[in-house]
Amino acid sequence: MTGEHDCVKAKCKPHECKPLAASTVRQIHAILSGTLGAAERWDWIDSNPCRSVKRPKQKPPEPDPPSPKEAARLAEKAFSIDEDWGTLVWLVMTTGIRRGEACALRFTDLQIDWDDTAGDSDGILEVRRNYVRRAGISKEKATKTHQMRRIALDSETVTLLREHRERVKKRVEALGRKFTDDLFVFSGSKTPDHTEPYSPNAVTQRYKDMAARLGIDTHIHSLRHYSATEFLTAGVDLRTVAGRLGHGGGGSTTLRVYAAWVAASDRKAAEILASRMPKRSRSRRDDK
Repeated sequence: MTGEHDCVKAKCKPHECKPLAASTVRQIHAILSGTLGAAERWDWIDSNPCRSVKRPKQKPPEPDPPSPKEAARLAEKAFSIDEDWGTLVWLVMTTGIRRGEACALRFTDLQIDWDDTAGDSDGILEVRRNYVRRAGISKEKATKTHQMRRIALDSETVTLLREHRERVKKRVEALGRKFTDDLFVFSGSKTPDHTEPYSPNAVTQRYKDMAARLGIDTHIHSLRHYSATEFLTAGVDLRTVAGRLGHGGGGSTTLRVYAAWVAASDRKAAEILASRMPKRSRSRRDDK
């Protein structure tokens, strides 16, 4: 039987009480409100007391995407490390898909003409699943919005994916396995036969280490922000950007997160319209 714990001997830090984070309070409120709302509908209680509770305000999102120069350096570095890794980074950068969605991709999700020798056709990426790992358990589940979405791919991305598929096919066949389009598009070094997806946590850490070596303070999710802000800055409409990102609410989430870039795009649109308007002739009063 061991003795009592000695905090002085163990050099334990004194306990410091801290309030719950605002996000935690909102989550607890949502759970209680939903539960008490059901109780009210079932006439177990007269009213839902959560309606009169004031929740803490949600902190405005502050996306910090890499600059175009930084994005170019990141993509170039990724390809110099490994062609497969470069393809993954490029795909996330150009489509804005989430980390877990990229890891869950199978070749069957890529609507591409693999036999097109010209290599100049476009393609479609279907986002159907999300790959998560929690408490040491990995599993595929539905996307965050529980909806499948289709994202158009440009010809350069299609070419990269064709080359990637050919590399994977040769690698799998070299291991004496049969290649099928049910295999995962991206896989880690521990599963070269692509029967298991790339671990999302491993993707995050590898990207973070790569960015640190370049002296860029960023993370893999910032590539999603980069994709969104570049589209908005280029004048792509809000609904299209929201659809590519998989945001629900008809663009309300996209507007809330990227309000600054939407405003910049709106100013650009105003200048475009103004440039197409006929020039006003100066009045005689102005000439005096």
